Parts: sequence; structure tokens; C-alpha cells
Amino acid sequence: MSNTLGSIWAGFNGFLRGIIDLIYNLVQSHGWSVVLFTLLIRVVLLPFDIKSRQSMRRMSKLNPKIQALQKKYANDKEKFQQKQAELYKKEKINPLASCLPMLLTMPVLFAMFAVMRNVANEELVRMLLTIQNAVGALTDPEQIRAAIDGMIASGTLHFEPWLWIKNLWMADSPFSSVLPLNAQGLSGLQVIAGLLDSDGLQALKDFVETQPYLVVLEHFNAVPMPGVALNLLITQLSIFKNPNGYFILPILAAATQYLSTLLQPMDQQNTAAQSGGQQAGTGQIMKVFFPLFSLWICATSNSAFSLYWLTANVIQIVQQVALNWYFDKQDKKLEGAAKEVTEQ
Repeated sequence: MSNTLGSIWAGFNGFLRGIIDLIYNLVQSHGWSVVLFTLLIRVVLLPFDIKSRQSMRRMSKLNPKIQALQKKYANDKEKFQQKQAELYKKEKINPLASCLPMLLTMPVLFAMFAVMRNVANEELVRMLLTIQNAVGALTDPEQIRAAIDGMIASGTLHFEPWLWIKNLWMADSPFSSVLPLNAQGLSGLQVIAGLLDSDGLQALKDFVETQPYLVVLEHFNAVPMPGVALNLLITQLSIFKNPNGYFILPILAAATQYLSTLLQPMDQQNTAAQSGGQQAGTGQIMKVFFPLFSLWICATSNSAFSLYWLTANVIQIVQQVALNWYFDKQDKKLEGAAKEVTEQ
């Protein structure tokens, strides 16, 4: 069973990777490939999102009846739940329908994390192997710099930039350089079929601890600024002379995650109210937790995944605004029609 699930999961990851590679072949930019891929995924999931919002709005309209049942059966929780279920059945409402988009998007989110990690690892390995093959046997700093300039001029060595980000496969942070600093920075790398075996991985980790690689880092200014660091209780973060980014993606991801929760407060509050104050309190906690989680996951992941996370948030916000406007307009039409019938 576990082998079957593993095969399905690997196949799903490979399917997503294939789509990203296809888009990349068209636009020749991994950054914009991620943006377009995210847009495609959200469009595919849009019908489920519409059904979810329809269900939540119908449930919110039942809120007065649910509150009446809560008051009537305040001392009989089992009876209340029975009557609540009967009311949902009578109104043909499935409370789980509002959870469907999350059940569909969460596997995609986890798969994208794995795919972006694998893509980032492969691209980093290719860069490092190119550098290792070119300068690994050199000892003179001038020869190493000349070799680097030659690789850049010939196109054999290049970073994957996107707007302000210098290397999409490293974190968008002033505390991250454009290249891993040492073997500890390669701790997440694994054997890559057809590209890197276990011996090659160890050789690569040994290489990034050598003097030639230090010259490479200095050539790209990928070294910490002396005397400039952020001291935390459990670690110390260095600020680099040539930072890979400026923490823009993590901050925007957290901000858009918070804004997304603000755009659906009524539906969430009404739904939570139907299940009691404990769930409502949990909803308030989630409004704080998810933005902070977004900040953390994007700050510690490569920029490609952070870009996916932010783009998904932005698209979701646009969808929320558009769908809220559409449903509000439909409700006004129905109210107007009902009013005309009453007046006649």
C-alpha cells in the first residue's frame, strides 16, 4: 500500500514538474514559469472554489435558524447536532463542500514544495559541478577568477534571476548569498539520478570547503559583511555584501495571507458561530498563525517556492474579490425579484 501511494505521489510530482518544464520551454524563465503555472492551477481549481463559496454563503443564510436551534437545545448537544444535520439535509447543504478546495489545493501545495526543492537542488548541483570542473584543480586566485569570467562569458555558468532576486534557487533574503557558503549549505542535497551519485555528492561537499571555492564566493561578493550580523537567541544571521534578495517575497507572502483571511471574515465567522465559540476562537488564532507560517516557510525556502506561495495568495485574493462581488450582485437581483413579487 505504501509503495503504491509513493508511486502515485512521485507520479503526481513528475506531472507537475513536466508542466513547469513545458512552460519554461515557452517563456525561458523559471520565475515566470512558476507564476504562469500557479495561475493555471488556480484556474483549474476555480470551479471548486466557486462551489465552496456558494456553500458557505448558503450556510451563512441559515445562521439565524442554527442560532435558534442552539438556543433551543442549549442543554442537549446531541439533539442540537441531530437537528442541525436535519436542517442541512432539508436545505440540501453539505458543510464539507466548503472544505473541498483546501483538500484539493493542499496536495498541490505540498507537491510544489517538493518539486521546487528538487528543481532548486538540481540547478544548484549543475552550477556547482560546473564551477568544480572549472576551478577545482586550480590554486592561483587570478586563474580561478579568469576561469569564472570565462564561464560567464561563454554562458556555461549563469544564475537564474527574477526581478530583484539574483538566484531563484536560493532564499530571497539579505541573510542568504547567491551560492551556498559551505557543506552545511548543501545539507538538503540528495543523490540526483543521472546527475549526482553518492560519491559525487560527497566530493561536492568537500569542494565547497576548499580555498578555490572561497575565491569563487569572494568573486561574486557572496561573503558576509564584516561586523554586521543579527544576533538571535538560538542563532546569528549574517548580512551579505551581495545578498540574494531583500526579504520581499516572505513579507509579501505573509501580508497577502493575512489579507486573504480578512476578505472572508463573515463566512468564516458565521460558520464558526454555528459550531460554538471554541471554533470561532480557533479561527482567530489561524488568522495570526497562517501569516506567520507563510513568513517562516518562505524565509527558509528557495525563492522559486516563495514565488509560488505569493502568486497563489495574490490570485486567491483576486478571486475572492471577484466572487464576492458576483455573489453580492446575484443576491441583490434575487432580493429585488422577491420584492417585486411581494409588491404585486
